[in-house]
Amino acid sequence: MKIGFHLPISKGFAWTHREATRLGCEVVQIFVKNPRSWAEKILSDEDRESFLRLFQDIPVVAHLSYLPNLAKIDEDPRHLKAIFHEAALCTQLGVDRLIMHCGSRKERKRGMANVAQAVDRLLGAFGISVMLENAAGQGDSLGTSIAELGEIYYGIADKSRVSLCLDTAHIFEAGYNVRSKLVWKRILREARDHLGPEALGFFHLNDSKTPLGSNVDRHWHIGQGKIGLAAFRYLLNEQKFAHLGGVMETPKMGNMDDVNMKAMRSLLPPLVPGSFS
Repeated sequence: MKIGFHLPISKGFAWTHREATRLGCEVVQIFVKNPRSWAEKILSDEDRESFLRLFQDIPVVAHLSYLPNLAKIDEDPRHLKAIFHEAALCTQLGVDRLIMHCGSRKERKRGMANVAQAVDRLLGAFGISVMLENAAGQGDSLGTSIAELGEIYYGIADKSRVSLCLDTAHIFEAGYNVRSKLVWKRILREARDHLGPEALGFFHLNDSKTPLGSNVDRHWHIGQGKIGLAAFRYLLNEQKFAHLGGVMETPKMGNMDDVNMKAMRSLLPPLVPGSFS
């Protein structure tokens, strides 16, 4: 599996490129605009040139920002407009994969129908692929279980450009004990049954600060949370995932990106001590 980080672009794509190279990233995830603002972004020629240098060296995926809610596109036009804007930025940069949460809504059936509709409209307008990310189950978030993600997937017309981005912290917090290899087999079986044999498209490689089944979304540093190292060792060395990429979205604290990358690299052969049953 190719591994890397979610990195900020607030200091410019040239800085992102240098930091990704310094950390030894094999893949990078970015927000294409300020993730906490509805304001639209206009890319300059310098932005595009700097990004091209990054993109030529390292594969890049984009993550939808925090404010758009796919489940509420019928309540506020800003949601769909913002999703389209970010897809347009991806297209301008040449990024062909956009990861997005399914959003939240109390009326779950209506919310899931909205997510499927939003994805269909996006795919009809842009030539990108969409990866739906599983949720931890906090509040009214949708897509907590693989079965629910499968229900959303079933409602999408063009499934050929839709896959799953599996977040290890979220699925653990949702109640899947990913410390067990048997549970991983269950996850893969559920993904195949509900989303098809090519369901998995990407990983978010995060430890969890909160316990199994907490439904509280708190990412933590690799091997220092409630999941532990063994599950990540399995993922990095499982042949089924060798063609995929995964990024860490661990908290940006001091030199912890360096520490987390070192922890991940230590899990590659020769294997670290410990069992995974």
